[in-house]
Amino acid sequence: MKRIVLFTLLITAVSASLALGAMKGSADVVAAKAHPTAVSAAAGERVSFEVKLDIGETWHIYAHGDTNFIGVDLAPEEGFPLEDFQAVYPAGHEKEFFGDMVVMIEGQDVIKASALVPAALPAGEHELAFSVTVQACDDKVCLAPAFLPVVVKLKVE
Repeated sequence: MKRIVLFTLLITAVSASLALGAMKGSADVVAAKAHPTAVSAAAGERVSFEVKLDIGETWHIYAHGDTNFIGVDLAPEEGFPLEDFQAVYPAGHEKEFFGDMVVMIEGQDVIKASALVPAALPAGEHELAFSVTVQACDDKVCLAPAFLPVVVKLKVE
């Protein structure tokens, strides 16, 4: 009897592991890339770049500020060396999703970002690290949210 119980537990554990491994997350269907990947500026100047979003076919994400689901967000990581960070998000389009009107983004779109290089930031190379929060859904299911890393290299002249 013990062997049957142990075998059943083993089969259940292996099945659960395979199911978890097969589950998709939002990072499996959404990509975020900086463009350009490197910028340069003098101290006191403002730098600009974009984060290009590529959302898989049949999937969508939610516009920034969506009140029903997790909207797209671009946030500097801890230790961000610049000041006055600003992001302009894609407007998206309104569409019904499971009975609620939501603002979604599909296909490819862009987040425009800029920040001020502080006068005291030393000359040289600096890494600007960001996290893009997304939650992808299709017409049947929403995937677990993801935090997509994006890096821009900054050369202070």
